[in-house]
Amino acid sequence: MRPLDLYDFGVQMAASNASEAQQRNAINRIYYGLHHEACCRYFRTEQSARPLNRNKRHTDLRDRFNRPEHPAAGRIAQFLGSLMMLRSEADYQLNIPLRYRNRNYSPTEMMHESIFLGQDLKRALDVYSPGDATERCECRQAYSSG
Repeated sequence: MRPLDLYDFGVQMAASNASEAQQRNAINRIYYGLHHEACCRYFRTEQSARPLNRNKRHTDLRDRFNRPEHPAAGRIAQFLGSLMMLRSEADYQLNIPLRYRNRNYSPTEMMHESIFLGQDLKRALDVYSPGDATERCECRQAYSSG
């Protein structure tokens, strides 16, 4: 499947008259769709890069974009980190209010924040490596030894 299929599903879920569980799931799908999209575009651009550490895949990918030589890369790292925080809060904090950047959020507000950040991340990815990832795109990962 294409990574952006997960993202599109999250956006569609958010656009529906979503329950709280659906809002939280929309945040999750938006993050994972864009995480996989970013991973595929990274390896498409950095073909000789070593595989991601499977046990630290999320932070490893974010950290690889955190470099100054490409203008969009730092923004991608920032957006991935922000979406990762939103996803984590939506998945693991069952009580309201949800917290993000020292502020209280309702699930609806957090879902809208993830949509806006997702749009920004997609634009940055298009600058970094134009063209959506395809089915069976490469996102190399390796198990850590230890």
